Amino acid sequence: MSDQTATTEPTTAGVSRRTFLVGSGMAGAAVLVAACGGNDKKSTATTKGDTATTAGGGAGDLTVAKVAAGLEVLAVGTYKAALDAATAGKLGTVPPAVASYVKLAMNQHQAHLEAWNKVLTTANQPAVSAPDAKLKPVVDAQFAQVKDAGGAAKLALMLEDIAAQTYLKAIPTLTDKAAIKLAGSIQIIDQQHQAILLYALGQYPVPEVFQKTDKAAF
Repeated sequence: MSDQTATTEPTTAGVSRRTFLVGSGMAGAAVLVAACGGNDKKSTATTKGDTATTAGGGAGDLTVAKVAAGLEVLAVGTYKAALDAATAGKLGTVPPAVASYVKLAMNQHQAHLEAWNKVLTTANQPAVSAPDAKLKPVVDAQFAQVKDAGGAAKLALMLEDIAAQTYLKAIPTLTDKAAIKLAGSIQIIDQQHQAILLYALGQYPVPEVFQKTDKAAF
């Protein structure tokens, strides 16, 4: 009788601990999103002001701008699709913290897209309105499998990881100081998005010692 009790208790404790981690992750995400959301308008305005005149780089800088803009279009579209699915009740019960995060992240990616398109149009290049051609089919296929908020969070995490790695890989290749500053200022936001998503999924928010670049989009 005592042996059976000893065998059962660790399993129950493990399940309870996992449930607690996911639950506290969602609650913690609510606090983080609220803190970030209160400052969103101010930070967006600052980003636009810092990058509106970025046009001094060469062809390599413009290539990065096009790739980055394509990623941002994809991010905005994916978050919008997730928000629409949640609103339509297709993702089950969606915690308010998750809905708040999706809106905030979508708006931030839209601001990033506008900043990169400003770089392009200032250099007499057309603005980018199409998502990254290689990643779009992959994201569409995975989104079709999303059934709940957790699945949507995992897909968003994949996109944020690719974006952060792309920006990190791009920074050493850039020549214009304003473009370097823009890429760096966006890369850190994508990492913050990853931390929130990981925490909401019940995972450690900073799992890596160093940011990798093997998943970069170029």
